[in-house]
Amino acid sequence: MINSFMTPISKYTIGLRFGLLAGLLYIILLFIRYKFFNTNPIGFGLFALVSYFIILLMYLFTGIARKKELGGYGDLKEIFQSIFIAILIAELVYIVFNFIYLKFVDPAFWLNLKAASLSFYQKKGMTDEQIDQAMKGFKDVDKTTKPDGLIKGFGYSVIIDSVFGIIFALILRRKKLVPDEIVQETQL
Repeated sequence: MINSFMTPISKYTIGLRFGLLAGLLYIILLFIRYKFFNTNPIGFGLFALVSYFIILLMYLFTGIARKKELGGYGDLKEIFQSIFIAILIAELVYIVFNFIYLKFVDPAFWLNLKAASLSFYQKKGMTDEQIDQAMKGFKDVDKTTKPDGLIKGFGYSVIIDSVFGIIFALILRRKKLVPDEIVQETQL
């Protein structure tokens, strides 16, 4: 395909560019979450949710950029392909950053967050049963930073992100009208 400026359109360029941007954004957001929200489990969770929403917006912007690159028209496959490439890159960056940060930079992060969470829940006056229930999430957290846990996490993340990517591509898709459809549309 060739756009109006006669430069070839690579079906991978937008996905690569936005994947790297989303990956860099992921690193910044993760670093902020790990450094500044590690003493309050509610703040930690809320910041994680907001961060994920921001990453989803990056995937939407990927689709918008691809559609614009295609001249305002693009089918589901063309738009989703760019979004999927961005997803793969961003989630790979996420996994690599988490592995490096949690294994080498701050290996005691989960223990510190667990202790801060326990203290937070006790200060809130929660019962022992409520605290036990809230602390269950920390039981298997070490497994998520091992290679098999990272691979599973990557797979789950790609699947979940891809569902959003398909939704974005469905919303953004727009077919070019063929001459017969243009004539019919103008007659209406």
